[in-house]
Amino acid sequence: MLKEDANERAKEFCKLREMTLDQAHLLGQGQEGYVWSTSNESAVKVFERARNFETELECYQILHNESVHELDGFTIPRLLDHDNELQVIEMTIVSPPFLLDFGKAYIGRRPDFTEEVMSDYESDREELFEGNWPLAWGVVSSLEKYGIYYWDARPGNINCKGHPDAI
Repeated sequence: MLKEDANERAKEFCKLREMTLDQAHLLGQGQEGYVWSTSNESAVKVFERARNFETELECYQILHNESVHELDGFTIPRLLDHDNELQVIEMTIVSPPFLLDFGKAYIGRRPDFTEEVMSDYESDREELFEGNWPLAWGVVSSLEKYGIYYWDARPGNINCKGHPDAI
């Protein structure tokens, strides 16, 4: 997705809700899209793919319905609004330690990865999280009781900084 297209959809979302997009304050970007802050002191995430948008929205709706905005010491953004046509989600802005980015999760079922793939994944995560993988894995495991199987564990998505159990 071109940043310009995402920016236009984010501006349209904000205009419809009588707020403005802080175009100078890009909070994040990745394979799924872009995230900007707004004049509403919130974040808007614009998705490239419908599947990632639908999955992330459903995860936030599950967590919202269960009143889960913190899990194992990690803050989770609160769903504020969304637009199916524009594929935009508005959420609260969080500070570390946090858990976010549910676009690649599986809902209601565990992915059917081979044991070898899972072993490689865990080895990679241990290296990425530099000693904090058990902490990150704990919050990922806690999501499963809500039917959310999270498979995009990276330090940018699960930020352990400031967690009392972080190394």
